[in-house]
Amino acid sequence: MARKKKQNEGRIEDARFSEHAMTDQEVKKESEQTSRQQGAQMDLIDVSPENIKAIVAEAKRYKVAQQQRIQFGNKEAESKQKILALLHDAKLQRLDDGKIRFQHDGLNITVTPRDEKVTVKMEDDEE
Repeated sequence: MARKKKQNEGRIEDARFSEHAMTDQEVKKESEQTSRQQGAQMDLIDVSPENIKAIVAEAKRYKVAQQQRIQFGNKEAESKQKILALLHDAKLQRLDDGKIRFQHDGLNITVTPRDEKVTVKMEDDEE
């Protein structure tokens, strides 16, 4: 009889759960509500400095300068590759240290081997 009682109690518990059982739609709706509550953005406190306009203006100038530097860096790299290609096509004789050096029209041009480093100096440039 004890077993039957436990089985009956189990059925009663199962019946209680089935009364409170949720459909898939109800579960989905409840989880959406919970996630909205948990993920809700709290109001931000305005803690910006008094000179925020000056900071933003300078940040914008910085960004423009950064973009220009990147552009000029790309142009510099392209020019370096063109110089190297032209010098290799000229088949100039390397010096004992492996470098290619020559002067022309006020320019001193040096190509260092291994890294293919190109140095171009004007006669007016300070060292």
